[in-house]
Amino acid sequence: MPRMHASVLFQAPDLQLARVTCDGHDGPRPREEGVDSERLVLALHGRFQFRDRRTRAVVSPGVGLRLRPNQPCEISHPHGGGDACLSVRGTWLRRWMEGDTAAVPIDPAAYVRLQAVLARTRHGEPVDRLQVEEALGLVLAPTQRPRGTASPRERAIAEAIAHEASLHFDAGLSVEALARAAGVSVFHACRVFRRVMGTSIHRHVQEARLRHALALVLDTRMPLAQVALETGFANQGHLGNAFQRRYGQTPGAARRGLPRPHPR
Repeated sequence: MPRMHASVLFQAPDLQLARVTCDGHDGPRPREEGVDSERLVLALHGRFQFRDRRTRAVVSPGVGLRLRPNQPCEISHPHGGGDACLSVRGTWLRRWMEGDTAAVPIDPAAYVRLQAVLARTRHGEPVDRLQVEEALGLVLAPTQRPRGTASPRERAIAEAIAHEASLHFDAGLSVEALARAAGVSVFHACRVFRRVMGTSIHRHVQEARLRHALALVLDTRMPLAQVALETGFANQGHLGNAFQRRYGQTPGAARRGLPRPHPR
């Protein structure tokens, strides 16, 4: 079993927030895992793979997870790395737990807003209930993923490519390898992915790298040069240019905009 550590950030009778760190060392564990009450899990940095009867997802700073009680699931870290997550629980969550979708796409602006609130709680600064609810509400607000007309088979191909890209974004991916994992040709992979996802495979991978870079910038003290290497960029300058184009500021400016981040 992975080793975990939890620290409470916010406590109310119907809403509790805790930061949970995991070392990512998978080992023997119960065949089925689950939770005893509604829970929202948001990756602050790092990633893990989630499976249940309906969902197969890579949970990362761009994807959250809604867990319902007594629903068997499997969680693993096939890339071998750890993660830090925000665990949200309490009856407040029930209003957000409608539908069958476990994976929740998270807008970058909502993620930054949430990190700003969490940074204040970690440093003992006063945070009122309204701030916490608003930050979580922005994260959980429905978002639309652009999708063209596509068959179930094409959606399955695109989702398989997206899954592998999200899990191994830092491993020097090639379109050929992603297409092979999905069982299709490079040409078919590129065409289907764009039709279903509304973007290219390269842009999808680049977005994954930048979301993880944003998370490491805001949630750790990792040097920026190391952030670049950890997220698949050639060097700090390469990261800085891409980061500024995407988020409108440099990684250093983004980090200075928050209170001192929690140790990794």
